[in-house]
Order: sequence, then structure tokens, then C-alpha cells
Amino acid sequence: MYKLYYFAGRGRGESVRFALALAGVEYENVFIRTRKDMLDLIPRSTYGQAPLLETPEGECLVQTGAILRYIARKFDLYGKAEGKEERVDEIIEASSDAMGSGLLKAPFFARDGMSLPDSLARGKAAYRWFRAWEEQIEAGKFIAGTSAPTVADSCALRVVEDCVEYFGVEDVL
Repeated sequence: MYKLYYFAGRGRGESVRFALALAGVEYENVFIRTRKDMLDLIPRSTYGQAPLLETPEGECLVQTGAILRYIARKFDLYGKAEGKEERVDEIIEASSDAMGSGLLKAPFFARDGMSLPDSLARGKAAYRWFRAWEEQIEAGKFIAGTSAPTVADSCALRVVEDCVEYFGVEDVL
């Protein structure tokens, strides 16, 4: 059975959880709750960090993007049959950029009645991902332009999920 080691919150582990669910893979969430839990994990993690995905064979994978690409290749969620692997990679990276851009800080800068774009701008996060993704979804059924979901959809969902929670559905969707 797969095991995903991450903190008891969404963070970078959530898109991995979404991808595993999309693949229909049974896995165990192993939550890092204490300093000891993290210290125990460090020797197993190439870079001493989480998330860490342990495969049924005992291999330990780290780095969210690498884990997502592993899941995509292993469970045919890469859009390979439609020649969309590069588009999937692009969206994985864009999602990572969005999460690291200040997006998670935007709620702390938001003011009552401020729109999502204004809140994101105030938080020094870019709204450009949402515009690009909307165009990509309009061009095809799924975000990478594929006929079936890919890990790109799990990554974009992760970003949209936080925005809906922070700013409300009416400002996001």
C-alpha cells in the first residue's frame, strides 16, 4: 500500500492526495504531528522534507512535482495518449508557482468587499493563472485539453480550493 507522509493539513500534500484519489489508489495518510515524527522521517527523505510518498515496494519519493509525475506515469494520468504531457507538466509547475507566489498570503491582505483579483494583487500574488486556466478549460473538457482528467486537474483544483475557501465562491467561480 502507498503511504503519504505529510502534516495534518492540506499544503503541498493535498494535490498528491487529489492525484491518488483520481487514480483510484488506496493509500494511507501518515500525518506528521510532532517534532519526533519529522525527525524520524528526515533520514528517509532525500532532502529532509515532506511530502514523502512511500511506494508498496518501499521506495521513498519526495518533491511534490516529482511525486505527481510518478503518479501520472504509473496510473496513466499524464495525457500521454493525446500528446499532452508537456501541457500537464506546464500546469503542475504553474500550480506550484501560484501556491508559492503569495497566493496563500492574499487572505491576510484582503479587505471587506475587495474582489479576488484586487486581493491577490494586494497580496502580491498573480491572478494570471486563473485567466489562463479558464481559457484552457474552455478549449477542452479538462484543463490540459485532454478528454480525461490528468494530474494537472488535481493541481489546479488544489489552487482553486484555497481561493474558494479564502475569498468565497462568488469571487472565484
